[in-house]
Amino acid sequence: MQILVVNDDGITSPGIWALAGAIQQTGLGNVIIVAPESEQSGTSMALPPGENLTVRPVTPPDPAYNSITAYAFNGTPVGCVLAGVLAGIAPRPDLVVSGINRGLNTGTNVLLSGTVGAAMMAALWGIPAMAISQMFIGSAPMPWQTATWATVRLLPLLRLLRDQGPVVLNVNVPHLHDPAELRGFRQTHLSNFFYGHVVDVDLELPHDASQQQRLSFRFVRERLPNFAEHTDDGAVRAGYVSVTPLRPTDNAPLDLQVVLKDLWVD
Repeated sequence: MQILVVNDDGITSPGIWALAGAIQQTGLGNVIIVAPESEQSGTSMALPPGENLTVRPVTPPDPAYNSITAYAFNGTPVGCVLAGVLAGIAPRPDLVVSGINRGLNTGTNVLLSGTVGAAMMAALWGIPAMAISQMFIGSAPMPWQTATWATVRLLPLLRLLRDQGPVVLNVNVPHLHDPAELRGFRQTHLSNFFYGHVVDVDLELPHDASQQQRLSFRFVRERLPNFAEHTDDGAVRAGYVSVTPLRPTDNAPLDLQVVLKDLWVD
């Protein structure tokens, strides 16, 4: 089995290497990374520029990952999927896993996410795809091991969705350093959270003759609403791994509750 791992945080993100390493250790198949040269957060399903595109091999940052083939691509996350599926640098993938994103991709903001956009591109080809994101809290260390644990548990479910039409499992993981602290897996709906309601834009007047005015974006956490536990935002904040099936087409809804319960109990 061929497994393509991509992200939108870039080839140097620790999250993508932790994810690829955990998948490789399962023995399910061969893992290949194709990730952007630099951070591409918020690019959704943007296509890369049509000219001067390059892909280059990357040396793993740790000997523990030496069995993983990796490439850096000078474009968007969707472009990484295009390269991984069509460019012939590796066999066509059987699964695509996107992440681990530093920060949640929940609510209507999944429409902005390069992590989710890359997985959606794969799903439209009929390739089972999953997007993995993890909550971050300020400068606290990221508990990548909890998100990789959840990913490995969900991989069998991802493979079962092959005949369910285009679908992405959008997975969001709490900021907990021990998987034993999780309350379980929960199938959720998108919350009504919209980034535009909690962001302020500051405009700095020019200090020279250039007339350029600098913009800065501030995320105002105090405006975050309370979320019901059946939503992705609510479930994560209650300590659950949120699993939200996303469909780009008008297919019947999926009911994963029984399977997710079994994953937790086993």
